[in-house]
Amino acid sequence: MEYREYMDTLGEQIKNARARRMVLREIQGHIEEQCAAYEAQGMGSQEAMEQAVLQMGDPVRTGAELDRIHRPRTPWSLICLALGLTAVGIVTQFLIFYNMADSPSWENVWMHNGRNTMIYNLIGLAVMLGMMYVDYSFIGRHVYFLYGLYLGGIFIIHMWPLSYDQSQSAFYHMVSLYPILLAGLVYRGRKKGMKGLWLCMALTFAVPAFCVGCLGHINSACPEILLISGIMLLTAVHRNIFGGKRRWQWLTLAGTAALCVVGIGYMAVCENSWLSGNQRARLFCFLHPEKAANGAGYVAIRQRELLGSYSLWGQQGLVERLADGGPGGTDLAGAYVLSAIFAGFGILAGVLVVSGLLYFGGKALRISLGQRNRLGMLTGMACSLSLLLHSAVLIAINCGYSLYYTTGIPFLAYGLGYAVTNGVVVGLLLCVCRNGAILGEEAPARAESFRLGRHRYRLRVERLSDQD
Repeated sequence: MEYREYMDTLGEQIKNARARRMVLREIQGHIEEQCAAYEAQGMGSQEAMEQAVLQMGDPVRTGAELDRIHRPRTPWSLICLALGLTAVGIVTQFLIFYNMADSPSWENVWMHNGRNTMIYNLIGLAVMLGMMYVDYSFIGRHVYFLYGLYLGGIFIIHMWPLSYDQSQSAFYHMVSLYPILLAGLVYRGRKKGMKGLWLCMALTFAVPAFCVGCLGHINSACPEILLISGIMLLTAVHRNIFGGKRRWQWLTLAGTAALCVVGIGYMAVCENSWLSGNQRARLFCFLHPEKAANGAGYVAIRQRELLGSYSLWGQQGLVERLADGGPGGTDLAGAYVLSAIFAGFGILAGVLVVSGLLYFGGKALRISLGQRNRLGMLTGMACSLSLLLHSAVLIAINCGYSLYYTTGIPFLAYGLGYAVTNGVVVGLLLCVCRNGAILGEEAPARAESFRLGRHRYRLRVERLSDQD
């Protein structure tokens, strides 16, 4: 069987177009390598090609087996867990708004907040399911264009006439998506050595600098994306994605981390820093809660006291106590939603929800790190680290230990911004998990070739080192 006929027959057995392209590219590489080996043994080019094709086996049987292996695999366990956690968030929000209403009734809850709760979560689920079916490789192909749009979006939020709270929340949701772009930047910087690492670091630090220029102070999402970006860059260096001498890359990251620690310490003690007045008050409260009991530390101390009031099966009246002089209804359905779950449904339910959040992020991270496509690995890592970090911050807030209260809340919180950003992150994560077997690395640029007579010849151009 001729080479072209073999490839066409094998490709017809593979139903998914993405998998077909990836598999045919790999099979072509195997055939060319085998053909070169036969030619090195003295065979003619035509005979070597025939033997190489013959060694690949029956194209129908081989193609059917490859089709079975390279299929989209829908991560049903993660999808079911995401739906379950979303349902828990909806039920908890209804409970909160019912207990906080002046005249409690389910009709009032539905008219004032319940209807929005359902609409926001349906929009979030639609975004999640839509993102699951996209080709995430567009992040790598168009990352610089997306980066420009991203900064433009931050600037539009700055110029839009929003209230202070709305502006802070919108900034947070926008900035928190940056690690997804970093995945594309690292992928585009592969095999560029220190140049690729420096570019990724420069574009990363440009985001909080741009936010400070717009807001005049650091948004709470900035330290989050710097932490996640640092872990991603460490992983990229560990796996030698940038190429080159990793010793200098490790030293660069270590030195940058040390400078960041010094900078954070400076902002913590300096009055004229990039921290707002509220942020400095919360930092003081975190370090000295007993001295801020009648001010910024009141809610944090109250949260710590309430930890001893939770029962195994919950108390409906305790939900009302959570807002007595503390956070209001929308806050309880947002940053303090875990407290409402522990109070209303009990310790057992709260532990199950916390375990579900951490299990989702941990399993997603494990799947992401196992991707053979480096862009898929980096994208999944960005999303799963975001979910894990947001879950950890949420737990800390509800235990009374946090430096800030505006944070991304996976699945549980009330609000359109939370639902949409969580839908984007979780949807991309599910997309990576689903396409792990059908999306491979980009094909390298093929060498130039020409035909002379019956034979086709390939020109290979290589750069030699100075020692050569």
